[in-house]
Amino acid sequence: MISADYFDKFKCKCGQCRSVCCGGWGITVSDEEYFRLLGLDCPADLRSILDCALAVVDDPRPERYAMMKPSYTGKCRLINDEGLCSLQLACGEEVLPAVCRMYPRSVTGTHAGCSASCERVVELLMREKPLTFSAPLPEPMASYVNALQRREKPLKERIAELLPDVLPRGLSDSYYGLLCAYTAAMAEASERFAETVDEAVRGYGGKEEALYREIEAFDRRFPEAENRYENLIVNRMFLTDFPGDDIKTALCGIVCEYALLRFASAGCETEEGFVDAAASLYRFIGHTNFNKNSRVAIERCGAYSADGLSALLRL
Repeated sequence: MISADYFDKFKCKCGQCRSVCCGGWGITVSDEEYFRLLGLDCPADLRSILDCALAVVDDPRPERYAMMKPSYTGKCRLINDEGLCSLQLACGEEVLPAVCRMYPRSVTGTHAGCSASCERVVELLMREKPLTFSAPLPEPMASYVNALQRREKPLKERIAELLPDVLPRGLSDSYYGLLCAYTAAMAEASERFAETVDEAVRGYGGKEEALYREIEAFDRRFPEAENRYENLIVNRMFLTDFPGDDIKTALCGIVCEYALLRFASAGCETEEGFVDAAASLYRFIGHTNFNKNSRVAIERCGAYSADGLSALLRL
């Protein structure tokens, strides 16, 4: 198993986390976990919370049998006022559902890393040095990662150079025009994306120059940000066993990931602001079929080509 160099350094921030990992998410549990939690010997106040929190899903399967219903605040009902898990505090870590014990870790037979949807993981990747691994990466992932980590050129040029040999040539578009069309197409598949990213993109309608100025201001404040983008992208490549069985779709995903990172950075004035923006974005990127959805969206925009996608790399 190959591990990312930060893997053993990860430690949950617990109550110090600004955006708890279970906030706004529908956390599912297996049938075994569901019935175990129903019969768990625990304090009466916790028992009443668990009884309200657990609900069998509409199409139950053994691996996805029930869901932890969030409270009216959008958070898991088990999170207390200090941002800590009441279940773990009362009964220990061993009683937690597997997803709660493991997140944001991703451990398979081939790799061990962490999702950047967790703000602590983003903080670990906000550094100058490139992401490294405990052993050589398999091909062809290794060649693509090496290409993206050659810092003699700007990151957008490194990404663009991967496209012509794989994707066809075609018409390009303006950066903002394609960004609007792409996010609108993606929004149709995700209400959360529509209410966050797409709504924010459309907020610049008719005043695109303001967006460009904000991105330029961010670059001046954080000249090292490009290395952060690189580490975030390489981290997801590692977690998803890039390129999988479809190199064209995987490269389309990288371009769209970079474009959304650039957009999400606009207006960030502090380190914490960047961490929050990146983690929020990766809650969508890392927990959906992002590459496939992005390819479908880009095809609908008529920009599925090396030239078309390059429009998203212009800033």
